[in-house]
Amino acid sequence: MLKYFGTDGIRGVVNEKLDYLLAYNVGKSLAKYIKRRNLTKNVIIGKDTRVSADMLSSAVACGLCDYGVSVKLVGVVPTGAVSYLANKLDVGAGVMITASHNAPNMNGIKLINNLGYKFSTIDEYEIEKYIDLKFAPTKVKGDIESADYLVDKYIDFLVGDVGIDLSGYNIAIDTAFGSNYSIAERVYKKLNANVIIINNTPSGKKINVNCGALNVRKLVEEVKLHKCDFGFAFDGDADRLVVVLSDGRVLGGDELLFVFANYLQSKNKLNSLKVVGTIMTNSGVEKCLNNQGIGLIRTDVGDRNVIETMLRHNYSLGGESSGHICISSLNTTCDALLNSLFLLKIVKEEKVNIFDVLLRLKRENQTIKNIAVSSEFRNGFDSNIEFKRNLDVVQKKYSGLRLVVRPSGTESVIRVMAEGNQIECMYAIEDIVKLISN
Repeated sequence: MLKYFGTDGIRGVVNEKLDYLLAYNVGKSLAKYIKRRNLTKNVIIGKDTRVSADMLSSAVACGLCDYGVSVKLVGVVPTGAVSYLANKLDVGAGVMITASHNAPNMNGIKLINNLGYKFSTIDEYEIEKYIDLKFAPTKVKGDIESADYLVDKYIDFLVGDVGIDLSGYNIAIDTAFGSNYSIAERVYKKLNANVIIINNTPSGKKINVNCGALNVRKLVEEVKLHKCDFGFAFDGDADRLVVVLSDGRVLGGDELLFVFANYLQSKNKLNSLKVVGTIMTNSGVEKCLNNQGIGLIRTDVGDRNVIETMLRHNYSLGGESSGHICISSLNTTCDALLNSLFLLKIVKEEKVNIFDVLLRLKRENQTIKNIAVSSEFRNGFDSNIEFKRNLDVVQKKYSGLRLVVRPSGTESVIRVMAEGNQIECMYAIEDIVKLISN
């Protein structure tokens, strides 16, 4: 088990688990990693809007520069922008300072390689090894450059490669006070859409709070009020997408995976006729995909796990129920703004009727509950033999259900998913809550 890294980089409450010194040491370690691999001694750093973002990005930059690697600061951008730029520019790596969908008091560090993919677990092990080592700074220091002009390259990509003329379209957007607070509006206006945008100031104290992909209530209201064609909600670093249709219906990652899979299959662009989901992907989605000759490959939770499986087998599409979707032909990571444009492209250019496609999707009842636990319980979950034995008894009792019980990779909670008969799901979750509480 890694000491610092979780399922998606380093993440924690600022000045508790994650502070300036750790961020500096990550920069130092990344510099060591880059030099050992003879990579370009230049790193791009992006951030979301959190209050702590400047402090942590500066610390990582100082660690890199102190050990001879230069830094380009691209400012407030989505994770997708850092991945895109890392892939297109001559750099050794990219860094994104964000805690994604988590609360404002948290932050994190995501490391992205020079191909635009998140660091693998093996790479993170190496970074961790260097974090706890002491070695002398280099005599020749790196430089720090403000490079927010690079954002235009990302915007040009979205508008030119993915975007279409959206004249006559009313689009509502909720940026969750996060990374897309400026870029989303710029992109949609360049494409001639009429934009209604909410929660779009760089207010780091409000990021993800009752808004964005985590809470679309206000966005649904805006879509209905302004008779919008679509509403799009992002999370803090804009890698999750939740869609609101014109009738107020909400589409999460499972529905988007189904829609995109159908479209790619119709264009003979769905490699091996398979898509990648996770253990949380609704079984109804799997059955409906199977009915259309499409297989579902399940991974552990985490968009990195999804993308690594896609890479290993050259699959075209993967995603999570939470709204992470990756289309391998477009970007190396999950990019919510890009995915919203791709959805509009297939609706307008290909005249795909989303409502007709969704008629073929029948979800299974799925109930999810997050149970707050101590960090000790969460960290020791996998090795807690007594708990696992008792949990096995509960799972056998409800053998007709599909049950998933797992620790969160970013928060001190246990996530419980029960799928099947609604009443049985309720009882099963109650039993698991009692088991955890004892």
